[in-house]
Amino acid sequence: MTDTPEPTAAAEIQLGFTRGVAPSKWVRRWNAISPEQPLSIVPFPKPYGRPEHAADFDMILERTAPGGTPVGADDGAARTHHALRLYDEAVALVLPKGHDFTGRESVSIADLAEVRLLDHPDHAPDWPAAEAWEDPAWMPVDVHAALDIVATGLGGILMPAPLARHIVDKHAHLTVRLEEPIVGGSIWASWPVERDAPDMQHLAGVMRGRTARSSRGAQADAQTAPKEPKRRQQPKAKAKPKLKPNSRGAQLQAAAEKREREKAERRRAKRK
Repeated sequence: MTDTPEPTAAAEIQLGFTRGVAPSKWVRRWNAISPEQPLSIVPFPKPYGRPEHAADFDMILERTAPGGTPVGADDGAARTHHALRLYDEAVALVLPKGHDFTGRESVSIADLAEVRLLDHPDHAPDWPAAEAWEDPAWMPVDVHAALDIVATGLGGILMPAPLARHIVDKHAHLTVRLEEPIVGGSIWASWPVERDAPDMQHLAGVMRGRTARSSRGAQADAQTAPKEPKRRQQPKAKAKPKLKPNSRGAQLQAAAEKREREKAERRRAKRK
């Protein structure tokens, strides 16, 4: 009588992630759907792109500049990586501790006129313009070096808000949210073409929202094009009460509508 061979355990998936990303929700979802295959997460310090030891991971969660894509993900027939865009990050303003903006939760683009914005290698072209260095050699080598300069009180910098929350020194820096919806960076899941397999497709599906109630047979769409977000059905707005002409309420309403039109005109003017 021959012994029945025991089933081979599924190989552990190594998921690397950059600073500012919180992968725990996907790990919980994965463990609920596929407890038979372990998923371990390992942080790496490089804020943009892949780390030098990217080959150690099956998949990584990396950050690109606004509008960018992971290296090797959009090279057509020469593509080396699959990539799935997960979400965009907001922009934050980082200032020296004790700045006049202390106590404010957010600032507008107009408020930036009161700040000396320092240029750094990761300052995106679409962000509000930073002051050029008189000598290009003075440009900080990376965002960490830029933060060191900010701590001296010379000025402030713009950077992705989630990254700022993880790497600023709270004893030396002040972080303030930027009110306008400007993309600070994009977070992608990327994995080598040669590593593509059902478990990678399944993990990508989990990151796109697959749960234990979802069908495991459906294959995740692993391509560079972002997933179209689901449109939420907006609740019907309640009809506004009809105001009497020249009444106090009608005057206040007209003034509020005028302010909104002026704000919209200023936003359109800034985009030109």
